Amino acid sequence: MNSASGAKGVLHERPKQNQGWLQRFFLREDPTYDRYAATCQATSWAAKFFYLLMYLLPGILVYVAINVGSVYRAELGLTGVSGKNLQFGWVMLITFGWHMLTPFLFLRFADKLTFRQSLEFLGLNRIDLRGLFLVLPVYCVGFAIVALPYMHYVWSPFSAWLGTIPAFRVPAYSIFREGPDGLYSFPPVALLFLFIGNFLGEELYFRGYLLKKTAFLGKAVWILNSLLFALYHFWQVPQTWPLLGLVLAFGLLMWLRKDFYVLIAFHLFVNMWLAFGAYRLEQLVHLAK
Repeated sequence: MNSASGAKGVLHERPKQNQGWLQRFFLREDPTYDRYAATCQATSWAAKFFYLLMYLLPGILVYVAINVGSVYRAELGLTGVSGKNLQFGWVMLITFGWHMLTPFLFLRFADKLTFRQSLEFLGLNRIDLRGLFLVLPVYCVGFAIVALPYMHYVWSPFSAWLGTIPAFRVPAYSIFREGPDGLYSFPPVALLFLFIGNFLGEELYFRGYLLKKTAFLGKAVWILNSLLFALYHFWQVPQTWPLLGLVLAFGLLMWLRKDFYVLIAFHLFVNMWLAFGAYRLEQLVHLAK
């Protein structure tokens, strides 16, 4: 794909000296990040379309492989493995294969970057300690405060409505449904690899790679990045699409801090909070009534 040769399309203007304390607290400059976002973003219309499509392609692939019954049954017949293992294999293939290998392959052969430059592009060779230990806790508290009413008043009704649409329903055999055969029924070691792939792989692909490749979107790039990240989960639409409002926090945090490792930690927090924290607090509120 074509890449920009000029220094344009930087994700946001650099902080000015006269900014308020709140901006100085959250915003972080990273010239290396800005340079790669400016010089490696897509430029031609074909390249722009391609990289926007790359947001959704892995999700479409998993949807067809798992949620389309005829395709799923054919896979079971061809492979001879159990349904649970087949689905788990697809998830591992996407998280460790597509999400982690694709950025390095494209950066090497499309952008002609060395391995060291690819590490710089993805942000793997530097870490924002202030963001990780000071900004992130504050950000997580703010997210938790917003998430609790959101899950009750927005996620629940939106999820129920999406579940009534046949094309969006999670199949009864899917490991992404709750129950004894669900995702958490796998051995702890398998879940550990899945969680690593989920946090590391998705952030590497969506925030580390695609956010810079689609920097041609200008100041709206972090918004589109977040929304497309939520929409990409086609195989569990009723669970993830209602989170469209909350996932904006991912792109915003990357836009503010420009750090890959801060996003990994935040992704872990969000998953744990939505799975356990918000649910438990809502139960306590309900009991208090």
